[in-house]
Amino acid sequence: MQPFPKSALKFVYEECIKPFKWPFLGCMLLILADSGVYNALDWFTSRLVDTIKSGVSEQALHQVLWIVAAIIICDIFNVYLPKQVLMYRQKALYFPVRERILSKSLRYIFGHSTNYIINKQTGNLLAKSEQISATDQILSILIVIFWDQLCHVVIKTVLLLSINIYLGLMFIGCVFLTAVVNYYANKPSERLSKMENKASSIYTGWLVDAISNIRLVKQFNKADYEKKRLSVLLCQYIDIKARSMIAWFLSYTGVGCFIHICSITMLVFAVYLWSTAQISVGDIVFVLLIINGGFMYLMELCIHFRRFRVNLAGIQAGLAPFNDKHEIEDIANAKPLKVKKAEIEFRNVCFAYPNREKIFDDFNLKINSGERVGIVGLSGNGKTTLVNLLQRAYDIQGGEILIDGQDISQVTQQSLHHSMAVIPQEAILFHRSLKENIAYGIDNVSDRKIVQAAKTAYADGFIKNLPQGYNSLVGDRGCKLSGGERQRIAIARAVLRNSPILILDEATSSLDSESEQIVAQAINNLLGKRTVIAIAHRLSTLKEMDRIVYLENGKIIEEGTFNALVKKRNSHFAKLWKLQQMEAKR
Repeated sequence: MQPFPKSALKFVYEECIKPFKWPFLGCMLLILADSGVYNALDWFTSRLVDTIKSGVSEQALHQVLWIVAAIIICDIFNVYLPKQVLMYRQKALYFPVRERILSKSLRYIFGHSTNYIINKQTGNLLAKSEQISATDQILSILIVIFWDQLCHVVIKTVLLLSINIYLGLMFIGCVFLTAVVNYYANKPSERLSKMENKASSIYTGWLVDAISNIRLVKQFNKADYEKKRLSVLLCQYIDIKARSMIAWFLSYTGVGCFIHICSITMLVFAVYLWSTAQISVGDIVFVLLIINGGFMYLMELCIHFRRFRVNLAGIQAGLAPFNDKHEIEDIANAKPLKVKKAEIEFRNVCFAYPNREKIFDDFNLKINSGERVGIVGLSGNGKTTLVNLLQRAYDIQGGEILIDGQDISQVTQQSLHHSMAVIPQEAILFHRSLKENIAYGIDNVSDRKIVQAAKTAYADGFIKNLPQGYNSLVGDRGCKLSGGERQRIAIARAVLRNSPILILDEATSSLDSESEQIVAQAINNLLGKRTVIAIAHRLSTLKEMDRIVYLENGKIIEEGTFNALVKKRNSHFAKLWKLQQMEAKR
């Protein structure tokens, strides 16, 4: 998926206008018709004055009746058309555009790597997504304000030119000068608006971060600290907002004064033309209507112009994460991964995190079909990185990672992830029902299969004891369940997924002894004939593995069966095992 355009204006055109060109054109035509009717009403009103002024006669009466009929028709349309224009804009343009932007922005966020997401504040990303989806205001200003104003200016100019060429030229000059004054008067408030949007995003991001970790905040008694920190950000935001409002008020007042000068000048000139018999009384009425209507529109244009720039600045600020290219992307014409044996091979793999030393340099490891391999070693030696590379959370800098002889960088990520089931150290659950959490990632699965998976994971017992059983909500991140219960739900999910490759990432390290035994038995039920990679801190959980690989500084320094490594004299694994045995006896 391609990033969004970097320029806010280009983004509005390519994502909001171009895909909806016909509804957009329809809105413009309706606005043009509405403007035409509005100005026709003013024009007929001025002609009515001239006709009445000419005196009572049969011809004048006949003409007055026709003009009154035209005014009534224009008035009816003037009431009816704006509502139709509004309904059409909402249904055909605003709602579909917002849906498109929200959908694309969320797809783009999900397209980023896990590493990218965890390094960003969730609240900030959501705020940015909301910023760029608020395009209905931009479109409203473009269509309803700018295009409407242009239609009004053109129609009024044509009508004024038909009355007197100098009146028409003066009107054009006033409009042009007002636009120039408006542009430069709003410069200071535009800069402050950008600062305001940035401050708002930071505040929202920190607020969501604090609320989502409310349990930690309470546990460490840091509520006051978080409130003070947020209070400082809020004060900065309010201060910038106040300064922005003052700047806008000054610019609005300045532009308003200039517009009133233009209005008075044009009225004085119209009176002069009337005094020299160059225009009629009806023409004076038309000029008055333009001054009261047209110039007042220009006055409001100052407000809308600021709104436009503020919203455009907001969209520009919101585009930042959607301009970052996806770190991990499928190659062109990538094919689905086809897994038959589930044989895994790391061949001459080189990898380093950005701006850090290499973790793996010419690393080799082959895991046979159906083999259970335990990965052990001290922290920071590459265990978790190894399984992350297998899931293609990062791209390697050299070598290949193969599954059944297929390079994982050449296949679709969706098929790669589908071939694996992962049970992490801390089970990740959604604030949804237990049924939904177990069935996550599997479409159209029956209740019978969900229950069977739960039984295999020894989860059916505690689920049935809950008030709503499988329909019970688990709370935010599964907070209503114990650690062992959450792990059993994760195992049930893996059972249901039935993937040929199983990854256990410290799946029991955070559990108490009783929970560990239950979860360990549930994992044994899951193993079957799958190819298994198990990262474990507690070495006792690896006794059922076919082979154990000991990593140090990204290299394999020992490998063998559990019993062979324990008995091996002075082996790193044996030393670690003895240390854990001593700790267990304390």
